[in-house]
Amino acid sequence: MADHPPALRAEIAALKAELARMRDELAVARKTIQALNLQLRREQMRPPTAR
Repeated sequence: MADHPPALRAEIAALKAELARMRDELAVARKTIQALNLQLRREQMRPPTAR
C-alpha cells in the first residue's frame, strides 16, 4: 500500500473502518435475531391457555 497515492490510502483506511463497523452491527443483529427466535420458540411450546 506504500506505493498508493495518499488519497487512495485514506480511502482504503476509511473503507476498512466502515467494514469493521458494519461487521459489528451485523454481529449485534445476529444476536438479536437469535434471541427473538428463541423467544418465539418458547412461546410456541406453551399451551394455548398459558399465553
